[in-house]
Amino acid sequence: MKIRVYLTLLLFALPGQSFNQSTDSVKVVVSHIFFCIDSISYQNLFHDEFVAKIFANTREQSSKTLTDSYTGKYLRGRQSYIEVFEPAHKEGKPGLGDKFGDVGLVFRTKKPGDINKIDQLIRNDKKNTHLKMIEYEDSGTVIPFNQNLYLSHAGLQETFRPYIEEFTIEFLKLCGFNENEIRSGITEEQLREKWRGKKYEKLYDNIEKIELMLTKDEFEYLAETLKYLDFSQNGYRFTNDDLEVSCSVQQNRRYKLKAIRFKLLNNVGGIKKIEISENLIFRASGMKAAFEFNYQ
Repeated sequence: MKIRVYLTLLLFALPGQSFNQSTDSVKVVVSHIFFCIDSISYQNLFHDEFVAKIFANTREQSSKTLTDSYTGKYLRGRQSYIEVFEPAHKEGKPGLGDKFGDVGLVFRTKKPGDINKIDQLIRNDKKNTHLKMIEYEDSGTVIPFNQNLYLSHAGLQETFRPYIEEFTIEFLKLCGFNENEIRSGITEEQLREKWRGKKYEKLYDNIEKIELMLTKDEFEYLAETLKYLDFSQNGYRFTNDDLEVSCSVQQNRRYKLKAIRFKLLNNVGGIKKIEISENLIFRASGMKAAFEFNYQ
Protein backbone atom coordinates (compact mmCIF):
# COMPACT_ATOMS: atom_id res chain seq x y z
CA MET A 1 0.00 0.00 0.00
CA LYS A 2 1.41 3.38 -0.98
CA ILE A 3 1.47 6.05 1.73
CA ARG A 4 2.33 9.60 0.59
CA VAL A 5 4.51 11.37 3.12
CA TYR A 6 6.64 14.49 3.61
CA LEU A 7 10.02 12.78 3.26
CA THR A 8 10.73 14.74 0.09
CA LEU A 9 11.36 17.77 2.26
CA LEU A 10 13.84 15.85 4.37
CA LEU A 11 15.64 14.47 1.37
CA PHE A 12 16.39 17.81 -0.18
CA ALA A 13 -23.82 11.50 6.51
CA LEU A 14 -26.02 10.64 3.42
CA PRO A 15 -26.88 12.60 0.26
CA GLY A 16 -29.48 15.27 0.91
CA GLN A 17 -29.02 15.15 4.69
CA SER A 18 -27.08 17.53 6.90
CA PHE A 19 -25.14 17.15 10.11
CA ASN A 20 -23.06 19.23 12.45
CA GLN A 21 -19.72 17.87 13.55
CA SER A 22 -19.66 15.68 16.64
CA THR A 23 -19.12 17.53 19.90
CA ASP A 24 -16.20 15.14 20.38
CA SER A 25 -14.64 15.81 16.96
CA VAL A 26 -11.01 16.96 16.72
CA LYS A 27 -9.95 20.02 14.75
CA VAL A 28 -7.56 19.43 11.85
CA VAL A 29 -6.06 21.46 9.00
CA VAL A 30 -5.64 20.46 5.38
CA SER A 31 -2.14 19.08 4.84
CA HIS A 32 -2.10 18.16 1.17
CA ILE A 33 -3.91 16.59 -1.73
CA PHE A 34 -2.31 13.96 -3.90
CA PHE A 35 -3.62 12.63 -7.18
CA CYS A 36 -2.58 10.63 -10.23
CA ILE A 37 -3.04 12.25 -13.64
CA ASP A 38 -2.27 11.25 -17.22
CA SER A 39 1.39 11.16 -18.23
CA ILE A 40 1.19 14.12 -20.65
CA SER A 41 -0.30 16.42 -17.99
CA TYR A 42 2.33 15.21 -15.53
CA GLN A 43 5.22 15.88 -17.89
CA ASN A 44 3.89 19.36 -18.77
CA LEU A 45 3.10 20.42 -15.20
CA PHE A 46 6.15 22.65 -14.68
CA HIS A 47 6.64 23.84 -18.26
CA ASP A 48 5.13 27.26 -17.59
CA GLU A 49 7.33 29.56 -15.50
CA PHE A 50 4.40 31.05 -13.58
CA VAL A 51 3.38 27.65 -12.20
CA ALA A 52 6.93 26.40 -11.70
CA LYS A 53 8.61 29.47 -10.20
CA ILE A 54 6.06 32.09 -9.13
CA PHE A 55 3.01 30.22 -7.87
CA ALA A 56 4.75 27.77 -5.50
CA ASN A 57 7.99 26.11 -4.48
CA THR A 58 8.12 23.25 -6.96
CA ARG A 59 10.26 20.26 -7.74
CA GLU A 60 10.16 16.66 -8.89
CA GLN A 61 11.45 14.35 -6.18
CA SER A 62 11.96 10.66 -5.52
CA SER A 63 11.30 9.47 -1.97
CA LYS A 64 11.68 6.26 -0.01
CA THR A 65 10.29 4.92 3.24
CA LEU A 66 10.97 1.50 4.77
CA THR A 67 8.03 0.08 2.83
CA ASP A 68 7.69 2.14 -0.34
CA SER A 69 9.41 4.32 -2.92
CA TYR A 70 7.91 6.73 -5.44
CA THR A 71 8.51 9.81 -7.58
CA GLY A 72 6.20 12.78 -7.77
CA LYS A 73 5.97 16.48 -8.51
CA TYR A 74 5.38 18.85 -5.61
CA LEU A 75 3.87 22.33 -5.34
CA ARG A 76 4.41 23.64 -1.83
CA GLY A 77 2.45 26.52 -0.38
CA ARG A 78 2.72 28.40 2.88
CA GLN A 79 0.15 26.26 4.69
CA SER A 80 -0.40 23.17 2.49
CA TYR A 81 0.93 21.43 -0.61
CA ILE A 82 0.01 19.43 -3.70
CA GLU A 83 1.53 16.08 -4.66
CA VAL A 84 1.12 14.89 -8.26
CA PHE A 85 1.84 11.47 -9.75
CA GLU A 86 1.62 9.76 -13.11
CA PRO A 87 0.55 6.13 -13.49
CA ALA A 88 3.30 3.89 -12.10
CA HIS A 89 4.44 0.62 -13.61
CA LYS A 90 5.61 -1.51 -10.72
CA GLU A 91 5.86 -5.16 -9.93
CA GLY A 92 3.09 -6.40 -7.70
CA LYS A 93 -0.15 -4.72 -6.74
CA PRO A 94 -0.25 -0.94 -7.35
CA GLY A 95 -0.96 1.19 -4.29
CA LEU A 96 -2.92 4.37 -3.71
CA GLY A 97 -1.49 7.06 -5.98
CA ASP A 98 -0.07 4.64 -8.56
CA LYS A 99 -3.21 4.43 -10.69
CA PHE A 100 -4.79 7.04 -12.94
CA GLY A 101 -7.62 8.73 -11.06
CA ASP A 102 -6.39 7.92 -7.54
CA VAL A 103 -7.00 10.76 -5.06
CA GLY A 104 -6.00 11.25 -1.43
CA LEU A 105 -7.21 14.06 0.84
CA VAL A 106 -4.84 14.43 3.78
CA PHE A 107 -5.62 16.34 6.98
CA ARG A 108 -3.13 17.02 9.75
CA THR A 109 -3.78 17.17 13.48
CA LYS A 110 -2.80 20.31 15.35
CA LYS A 111 -1.30 18.75 18.49
CA PRO A 112 0.45 15.49 19.44
CA GLY A 113 -1.98 12.78 20.51
CA ASP A 114 -4.95 14.13 18.56
CA ILE A 115 -4.71 11.30 16.04
CA ASN A 116 -5.23 8.76 18.81
CA LYS A 117 -8.28 10.72 20.01
CA ILE A 118 -9.76 10.56 16.50
CA ASP A 119 -8.98 6.85 16.26
CA GLN A 120 -10.77 6.24 19.56
CA LEU A 121 -13.80 8.31 18.53
CA ILE A 122 -14.21 6.21 15.39
CA ARG A 123 -13.71 2.95 17.27
CA ASN A 124 -16.27 4.05 19.86
CA ASP A 125 -18.77 4.00 16.99
CA LYS A 126 -17.83 0.36 16.28
CA LYS A 127 -16.04 1.21 13.03
CA ASN A 128 -12.75 -0.26 11.87
CA THR A 129 -9.71 1.99 11.40
CA HIS A 130 -6.23 1.63 9.98
CA LEU A 131 -3.53 3.40 12.04
CA LYS A 132 0.04 3.01 10.80
CA MET A 133 3.41 4.47 11.74
CA ILE A 134 5.50 5.60 8.76
CA GLU A 135 9.26 5.25 9.22
CA TYR A 136 12.41 6.07 7.29
CA GLU A 137 16.06 5.21 7.77
CA ASP A 138 18.79 7.80 8.26
CA SER A 139 22.44 6.70 8.63
CA GLY A 140 21.36 3.29 9.87
CA THR A 141 18.82 4.67 12.36
CA VAL A 142 15.09 4.05 11.89
CA ILE A 143 13.14 7.27 12.50
CA PRO A 144 9.37 7.21 13.19
CA PHE A 145 8.17 9.99 10.91
CA ASN A 146 4.40 10.25 11.17
CA GLN A 147 1.22 8.29 11.77
CA ASN A 148 -1.54 7.83 9.19
CA LEU A 149 -5.15 7.07 10.14
CA TYR A 150 -8.16 6.29 7.99
CA LEU A 151 -11.50 4.52 8.12
CA SER A 152 -11.18 1.02 6.71
CA HIS A 153 -13.07 0.52 3.45
CA ALA A 154 -11.71 -2.37 1.41
CA GLY A 155 -13.65 -1.41 -1.70
CA LEU A 156 -12.45 2.22 -1.88
CA GLN A 157 -9.32 2.88 0.17
CA GLU A 158 -6.87 1.97 -2.61
CA THR A 159 -8.36 4.47 -5.09
CA PHE A 160 -9.87 7.21 -2.92
CA ARG A 161 -8.97 7.94 0.66
CA PRO A 162 -9.53 10.80 3.10
CA TYR A 163 -7.11 10.37 5.98
CA ILE A 164 -5.35 12.04 8.89
CA GLU A 165 -1.64 12.37 9.56
CA GLU A 166 0.33 13.42 12.63
CA PHE A 167 4.07 14.02 12.92
CA THR A 168 5.80 12.18 15.73
CA ILE A 169 7.37 14.06 18.63
CA GLU A 170 10.70 12.40 17.81
CA PHE A 171 10.63 13.69 14.26
CA LEU A 172 9.69 17.23 15.33
CA LYS A 173 12.55 17.27 17.84
CA LEU A 174 14.93 16.22 15.05
CA CYS A 175 13.65 19.21 13.09
CA GLY A 176 14.74 21.47 15.96
CA PHE A 177 11.51 22.12 17.89
CA ASN A 178 11.45 21.96 21.68
CA GLU A 179 8.83 20.24 23.83
CA ASN A 180 6.92 23.42 24.62
CA GLU A 181 6.65 24.30 20.92
CA ILE A 182 5.52 20.79 20.06
CA ARG A 183 2.86 20.74 22.79
CA SER A 184 1.52 24.06 21.50
CA GLY A 185 1.25 22.66 17.97
CA ILE A 186 3.54 23.10 14.97
CA THR A 187 2.06 24.73 11.88
CA GLU A 188 3.02 23.98 8.31
CA GLU A 189 4.58 27.41 8.04
CA GLN A 190 6.74 26.86 11.15
CA LEU A 191 7.87 23.48 9.87
CA ARG A 192 8.77 24.84 6.47
CA GLU A 193 10.70 27.79 7.88
CA LYS A 194 12.67 25.43 10.13
CA TRP A 195 13.67 23.29 7.14
CA ARG A 196 14.36 26.08 4.68
CA GLY A 197 15.76 28.61 7.12
CA LYS A 198 13.79 31.48 5.57
CA LYS A 199 10.30 32.86 5.10
CA TYR A 200 8.01 31.58 2.37
CA GLU A 201 8.21 33.79 -0.73
CA LYS A 202 5.80 32.38 -3.34
CA LEU A 203 2.11 33.09 -4.08
CA TYR A 204 0.38 29.91 -2.92
CA ASP A 205 -0.96 30.46 0.59
CA ASN A 206 -3.42 27.62 1.20
CA ILE A 207 -6.03 25.35 -0.33
CA GLU A 208 -9.43 26.94 0.25
CA LYS A 209 -11.77 24.67 -1.73
CA ILE A 210 -11.74 21.15 -3.19
CA GLU A 211 -14.38 20.22 -5.77
CA LEU A 212 -15.02 16.50 -6.22
CA MET A 213 -17.16 14.29 -8.42
CA LEU A 214 -17.78 11.09 -6.47
CA THR A 215 -19.82 7.94 -6.61
CA LYS A 216 -22.44 7.46 -3.91
CA ASP A 217 -20.16 5.11 -1.95
CA GLU A 218 -17.19 7.50 -2.17
CA PHE A 219 -19.32 10.40 -0.99
CA GLU A 220 -20.60 8.44 2.00
CA TYR A 221 -17.03 7.36 2.84
CA LEU A 222 -15.89 10.99 2.78
CA ALA A 223 -18.84 12.17 4.87
CA GLU A 224 -18.29 9.46 7.45
CA THR A 225 -14.65 10.52 7.85
CA LEU A 226 -15.17 14.29 7.96
CA LYS A 227 -17.73 14.18 10.76
CA TYR A 228 -14.89 13.17 13.14
CA LEU A 229 -12.72 16.07 11.96
CA ASP A 230 -14.82 19.08 13.02
CA PHE A 231 -16.43 19.58 9.59
CA SER A 232 -20.06 20.60 9.19
CA GLN A 233 -22.13 19.17 6.35
CA ASN A 234 -24.90 20.86 4.40
CA GLY A 235 -26.07 18.54 1.66
CA TYR A 236 -23.07 17.81 -0.54
CA ARG A 237 -20.92 20.55 1.00
CA PHE A 238 -18.50 20.22 3.93
CA THR A 239 -16.82 23.12 5.73
CA ASN A 240 -14.52 23.85 8.64
CA ASP A 241 -12.84 27.11 9.63
CA ASP A 242 -10.51 27.15 6.62
CA LEU A 243 -11.65 24.70 3.96
CA GLU A 244 -14.68 23.87 1.82
CA VAL A 245 -15.13 20.47 0.19
CA SER A 246 -17.88 20.56 -2.43
CA CYS A 247 -19.14 17.33 -4.01
CA SER A 248 -21.41 16.19 -6.78
CA VAL A 249 -22.46 12.55 -7.05
CA GLN A 250 -22.20 10.76 -10.36
CA GLN A 251 -21.80 7.02 -10.77
CA ASN A 252 -20.27 7.03 -14.25
CA ARG A 253 -17.56 9.65 -14.02
CA ARG A 254 -13.99 9.29 -15.22
CA TYR A 255 -12.12 11.45 -12.69
CA LYS A 256 -12.79 12.34 -9.06
CA LEU A 257 -11.25 15.84 -8.95
CA LYS A 258 -13.03 18.76 -10.60
CA ALA A 259 -10.95 21.61 -9.16
CA ILE A 260 -8.54 22.62 -6.41
CA ARG A 261 -8.84 26.28 -5.47
CA PHE A 262 -6.22 28.33 -3.64
CA LYS A 263 -5.85 31.54 -1.65
CA LEU A 264 -2.86 33.62 -2.73
CA LEU A 265 -0.60 35.84 -0.66
CA ASN A 266 -0.40 38.60 -3.28
CA ASN A 267 -2.63 39.99 -6.00
CA VAL A 268 -1.68 38.70 -9.46
CA GLY A 269 -3.89 41.21 -11.27
CA GLY A 270 -5.81 40.16 -14.37
CA ILE A 271 -6.80 36.67 -15.46
CA LYS A 272 -4.03 34.19 -16.22
CA LYS A 273 -4.95 30.97 -18.00
CA ILE A 274 -2.30 28.29 -18.49
CA GLU A 275 -3.22 25.19 -20.49
CA ILE A 276 -1.04 22.45 -19.06
CA SER A 277 -2.80 19.91 -21.26
CA GLU A 278 -6.24 19.37 -22.70
CA ASN A 279 -7.13 17.74 -19.38
CA LEU A 280 -5.62 20.23 -16.92
CA ILE A 281 -5.92 24.03 -16.76
CA PHE A 282 -4.33 26.44 -14.27
CA ARG A 283 -6.02 29.79 -13.67
CA ALA A 284 -5.10 32.78 -11.50
CA SER A 285 -6.78 36.12 -10.95
CA GLY A 286 -6.54 38.61 -8.12
CA MET A 287 -5.98 36.72 -4.86
CA LYS A 288 -7.23 33.36 -6.18
CA ALA A 289 -5.88 30.49 -8.28
CA ALA A 290 -7.06 27.03 -9.31
CA PHE A 291 -6.23 23.79 -11.03
CA GLU A 292 -9.23 22.66 -13.07
CA PHE A 293 -9.55 19.09 -14.35
CA ASN A 294 -11.26 18.41 -17.66
CA TYR A 295 -11.37 14.63 -18.00
CA GLN A 296 -14.54 13.73 -19.88
